[in-house]
Amino acid sequence: MKKAAAVIMALLLLLAVYPASAMQPAATVARTTLLDLSNAASASSSAAEGWAFDPTGYNGYPQLTLNSYGKANQHSAPIKLPPNCRVLVNGTNYIDNVYMGEEYHVLSGGQDGFLRIEGTGTLNLYANQYNGRCISMPLEGANVHVKFLYITGVTVNCYGLERDMYNASTLHACIYSGHSVEIHNAVINTIYGRYGIMTQGYTPIGGVSEETADVILIDSSTVNIQNYSDNGLWGHANGLRTTFGKIIITGNSNVTINAGSNSIYSYLSTTIDGGTVNILSTPLSTADSAAIVYCSRLVIGSNASRVYFSTTNYPLTKVLYCKEEYMSELGSGLNVEIGSFSSGNYATAPDPDNNNMPALLVTNSSAPVTYHTVRFFGLDGALIAQVSVPHGQAAQAPNVDAVVNNSDGTFVFYDWDADISCVTSDMDVHAEYVLLGDTDLNGQVTTADALLALRQSMTLVELAPKNVRAGDVTMDGVLTTSDALLILRYVMHLIPTLA
Repeated sequence: MKKAAAVIMALLLLLAVYPASAMQPAATVARTTLLDLSNAASASSSAAEGWAFDPTGYNGYPQLTLNSYGKANQHSAPIKLPPNCRVLVNGTNYIDNVYMGEEYHVLSGGQDGFLRIEGTGTLNLYANQYNGRCISMPLEGANVHVKFLYITGVTVNCYGLERDMYNASTLHACIYSGHSVEIHNAVINTIYGRYGIMTQGYTPIGGVSEETADVILIDSSTVNIQNYSDNGLWGHANGLRTTFGKIIITGNSNVTINAGSNSIYSYLSTTIDGGTVNILSTPLSTADSAAIVYCSRLVIGSNASRVYFSTTNYPLTKVLYCKEEYMSELGSGLNVEIGSFSSGNYATAPDPDNNNMPALLVTNSSAPVTYHTVRFFGLDGALIAQVSVPHGQAAQAPNVDAVVNNSDGTFVFYDWDADISCVTSDMDVHAEYVLLGDTDLNGQVTTADALLALRQSMTLVELAPKNVRAGDVTMDGVLTTSDALLILRYVMHLIPTLA
């Protein structure tokens, strides 16, 4: 009893003397004021914040370079850019508009020009206010033919605000452009938001045409749109939407969409002529404008590998709604395995009382199947397994030891260090283990880890799941005072091991 009392007293004393500033709460940001470059005429930068701006750095046009702007637990403030700007993305960046008010978009371009987002890094964008878009190119202004949003090479993760009864009609797109959006060799993930990717589209006098219309173009990219929630208020959430334009999916693309109503909405045609498209809609609306795919006509070209539509509790007539009846096209060499696609007119008959019913499956038997090698490595770097995975499909991870003891301590499996849900290239994947008791993940177990576990148990900080996994020595899924006490007892050599 005396030993236990001594441990508790030591832990309380640590908490009393440990400075609060030593562990910043997760909600703080690296930059709390808008980075407004919309009228910047001279070069500026902040190495500490991770950005540099040159008004003539991109062939005479403005260029913003991001080098790990913001951190996972220290998001930076939104950025407002001038027209005709290029954003070069390096490293992993975190940008959040939650501290700026609802009128601020996370990353916004200027009127009367283009916005290019390029590089090899990752953008994590959080639009947490009613009107906040993750990426926004305004519709206003003149010179519509030079206005577009171009994304290539980067990974963009957009986190919108889940709707509730008060803001269901006000939320905007995760990615929005008044005119065209082109995505090349990129990875786009959107979560929540009223629309995943949206363009308004140019509407000249006399109407739009296929030849002159703005476009959402997805070329050799992976796009995953999850704009559905089960809170009962997502009847009009859309995946890809162009109000007055057309949609083209081509190259070796892999597109997955789960939206509340229209997974794809196109005023003009929707063309799928490359890669795979997988769609699930879980709609609440039965309006004429609501369908899994709503467009003037659907074109599935002979270069498409696989097109799959499925539905949950959806009316029979609402799987595909084409305004131009009998004008849809099915390319040569394609096989309709589920549903029907005859004379350009689509029809299907899933049972609306069942969930996840396949409505349309089109495959291409002549399309070559590309396989990728995925290698899995364990804690010690040894090869555990090697699998061959068809392009765009998930890899099956091998079983690994949940707990590994070695001379350095006890290690607990946390996760694999790469996403294997959609494999598009050869990959080396490593098992991530955490040292048990190492709450701050610095590679050693000290009194600081016990204190951090205690602060988490008292809700003074909000730790990331990986930190929680390391500090959870009782392995019950949460950090409590019991974990903190055990870590402290181990550090004080009162117990020989944490396993």
